[in-house]
Amino acid sequence: MKREDLKGFELPDDVIDKIMELHGKSVNKTKNDLTTLQAENDTIKSQLAEANVQIESFKGMNIEQIKASADEWKTKAETAQAESTAAILKIKQDHALERELKDVFKVSDLVAVKAHLKGDGIKYNEKEDSFVGLKEQIEPLKESHGAYFTDHTPPPVITAGGQSQQQRPVFTIDQIKQMNHKEINANWSAIQETLSKGK
Repeated sequence: MKREDLKGFELPDDVIDKIMELHGKSVNKTKNDLTTLQAENDTIKSQLAEANVQIESFKGMNIEQIKASADEWKTKAETAQAESTAAILKIKQDHALERELKDVFKVSDLVAVKAHLKGDGIKYNEKEDSFVGLKEQIEPLKESHGAYFTDHTPPPVITAGGQSQQQRPVFTIDQIKQMNHKEINANWSAIQETLSKGK
C-alpha cells in the first residue's frame, strides 16, 4: 500500500499518516514472524539431517553400541534444542527492542542508542513482550544525547542582540533515512542543510 493510493480517496493527511503508520507496524510484525519461523525451520532441517546420518550409522552395530550411541544422540538433541530456543528468543528480543526504541521512546538513531545501552541491565519479558530496566537507561540518555531522538527539542540559543532563538537541529544522513513523512516536513530546513553539506 502506497501513500499515493490513499490520496486518491481524498483522505486528510493526518488520516493517511495514521493508516500508513498502522500498515507499517503490521508489515514489520509479519516480517518478524517470518524471520522467527525461518529460524525454527532451519533448526529442524539441521536436526533431521543429523538424525538421518545417525540412523544410518546404527546399521551393523551391536546392542551395546546402539545404546551408547542413542545416549550420545539424546545429549546432542537436548543441546541442539536448547541452542535453538536461545537463538529464537534472541531474534524476538532484538525485534522487540528495536520496536520499543522506535515506537515508545521515539529513537531516530538506533545504532547510536543501542551502543550506549548496557545489556546486563535490561531484562526481556517474553510473555509480555516488554523490557525491564530499559526506561531507566533511556531517560538519562535523552538528557545527554537528545539528538538521537525524534522528539528532541534543542535548547534555545541567545543571539548577539540578546534575543532567544531556537537552535536548528542537526541530523545525519542515517537519521534522515529513518524519518517518516511528517518528521521530514517538520525538519525540512535542517535536512536541506545536512544534504547540502553531504553529511
